[in-house]
Amino acid sequence: MPRNAGRRKPPADAARCALVEAGAATVVSVECRHTTQEPPLLYDLTTPQKDANTQYGYTAEHTLAIVQKLYESKLVTYPRTGSRYIPEDVFAEVPDLIGTLRDHPLWGPTAAALMAAPLCRRSVNDGRITDHHALLPTGVRARLLTKEEQTVYDMIAVRMLESFSAPCLKDVTTVAAECSGTKYTTQGAVTVQAGWRGVRNVSAEPEVRLPAWHDGDNLPVRAASLTEGTTKPQPLHTEATLLAAMETAGRDIEDEAVRQSLQECGLCTPATRAAIIETLCTRGYVQRVKKSLVPTEKGLALYSVVRDMRIADVAMTGEWEAALARIEHGELKDTDFRHDIEEYTRQITAELLACDKLFAHDDSALLCPKCGTGHMRFYPKVVKCDNGACALPVFRMKAGKLLSDAEIQTLLREGRTGIIKGFNSRQGKPFEAALAFDESFNTVFVFPEKKRNGTIARKK
Repeated sequence: MPRNAGRRKPPADAARCALVEAGAATVVSVECRHTTQEPPLLYDLTTPQKDANTQYGYTAEHTLAIVQKLYESKLVTYPRTGSRYIPEDVFAEVPDLIGTLRDHPLWGPTAAALMAAPLCRRSVNDGRITDHHALLPTGVRARLLTKEEQTVYDMIAVRMLESFSAPCLKDVTTVAAECSGTKYTTQGAVTVQAGWRGVRNVSAEPEVRLPAWHDGDNLPVRAASLTEGTTKPQPLHTEATLLAAMETAGRDIEDEAVRQSLQECGLCTPATRAAIIETLCTRGYVQRVKKSLVPTEKGLALYSVVRDMRIADVAMTGEWEAALARIEHGELKDTDFRHDIEEYTRQITAELLACDKLFAHDDSALLCPKCGTGHMRFYPKVVKCDNGACALPVFRMKAGKLLSDAEIQTLLREGRTGIIKGFNSRQGKPFEAALAFDESFNTVFVFPEKKRNGTIARKK
């Protein structure tokens, strides 16, 4: 007896066998609907970086450099923008900008046709403008460009033509047929009006024109097969997908105000995202393998250390954006925000410098002068209270001088040191001073002051 005898056939295989035996399926529904695909918005800085990476393999940094050069040559508008919209006054100039492309060898016919038709206003919104409006060609004739410069310039010009073109209209037909209790569906799509997709003759899906089937029609079975597949892990990031992820970071944050702030700005700014990716590659945290970005052992090790630290909290960006919005509306003082940023910087710096995985430390019997319960741990760059609720940091580096253990021990025991030499001002001038704790246990300088009789008084 065969090994599989008596076993129940999988449902898919059973349905296939039933379909073959029946020899036909009966149409049970035919649904036709009209769909509208709106034109894409104009380019900000990030979108051409993504497109150039996907289509031509350009790095984000390289695309930014090309767009910057086009801007300096007065061929495109200001590139470091996060907006994909233009105001009404700029929209009034768009017909003339389109007219400058009438002689273009590829896009001339599209430009001429677009000048004779109403322009789509989807990218026109005064309320969605940030510091700078969306990226546009200026109308200055492009001459003597390199191949890569011409490629990026054409991307910007074509996006303008697409954005102001009519929508793409399609008729989509969905047919359902049934056999032995199993339902089968197929779908066809026919373009009624190419609209913006006709600019480059690119469609999101191929044209599929179905026969004129009706309810009750019997469709003969010509062939039947099963396709078996498995789920696949998420692919490695390319620069295009990483830029997209940075744009949409924070979607899973529970706080509505913070999530909304991140939704509007994403992670970092359009002008800094390319530099961040380059920094990751330059410092050896990520390496490029063909089009993919692959984390290195060094990068994975760093991630394992900082993933649960405050510095890796993506909500921070949203909180800052929300705070800046409150300042703009007069609900928060800028001095309070600046104080919070300074405190945050001290905390994350101390947390990093005191990390056992990054830096070894020596325990001590010195009580924390702030909480009085924790003991001070000595790290190469910071001395920190081991009481998590306190975590007072005392940084070793002050004005270009690395404080010794003895100097820090004196500060911790007495709240003040004697005169220490070897400090340097921001102007590079050497000076000497004592160190002391202020009322918030920040380390401050106490400078000596000479009196007329030659004695020395101590002045903060």
